[in-house]
This record gives sequence, C-alpha cells and structure tokens, in this order.
Amino acid sequence: MERVLIVNADDFGLSKGQNYGIVEAYRNGVVTSTTALVNGEAIDHAAQLSRELPALGVGMHFVLTLGKPVSEMPGLTRDGLLGKWIWQMAEEDTLPLDEIAHELACQYQRFIDVFGREPTHLDSHHHVHMFPQIFPHRRPLCGAARDCVTY
Repeated sequence: MERVLIVNADDFGLSKGQNYGIVEAYRNGVVTSTTALVNGEAIDHAAQLSRELPALGVGMHFVLTLGKPVSEMPGLTRDGLLGKWIWQMAEEDTLPLDEIAHELACQYQRFIDVFGREPTHLDSHHHVHMFPQIFPHRRPLCGAARDCVTY
C-alpha cells in the first residue's frame, strides 16, 4: 500500500527512553520516520538502534535551543549552552548568522559521522529553521538530503 501520511517522531537521540519510545512506535506502525538531535546524550544509542531498523527513515533535527552546540557558538550560547533566547535575538535581528550557518553544517556532518549516511529529511527543534534569518542557511544542506522535506 502506498504511504500517504508521514508521522515523524523528533528528538531521536535525546535520551535512551526517547529512543526506545520512538522505536516501539515505529514497530507498532504509529511512526513512519524520526529526526535525530546530534547533540543529544543518547545519539550513539539512537544510531545503533537505527542500524537494526534500516527501513526507518532517520532525518536531521537541527537544534539551536537545547544543550551544547557541536561547534563553538559564543554569540548564541550562555555558559556554553543553547537556549530559547534565540527567539528574542531573532526578533531583535541580532542572531550570529555566521555561527549558526557553521553550526548547522557541523551538525549535518556529525549526523553523517554517527549514522554513516546522510539524513533522509530535515527539520529543527522548536522549528527554528523557519526563522526568516535562518531559513536560507539550511537550504545548502537541504540539497544533500535525499528527500529534502522540511517540517
């Protein structure tokens, strides 16, 4: 039967519990794909689980609002961590766009390094890829993703 609905579970790699929940939902036919946070504490565990489920589409879940960035981002982090203040910075038009573009590229490469392949699709934690200032910076990476779907 042809698939007409994609049900994506994000935050793959956030924790082992999250990973197991996503895998269980996939095995029970609830979820059709997932997107991975490469800065999550359980990203290696997520990659291991995904190798056991080759039909599970695993995309890239860019994150600029949670945890440690993959690269140095002094203009966006506080005490070395990302946070929701990005919305205020976007509103004030003070986003460090060069840092963000670099971080997105580093996260994309980290995904490839951990999963051993490119992501099937792209989205982002808290939909920050939809900020008008950030949207153009994810486009070069989008061309590399197989299906280039952004949610």
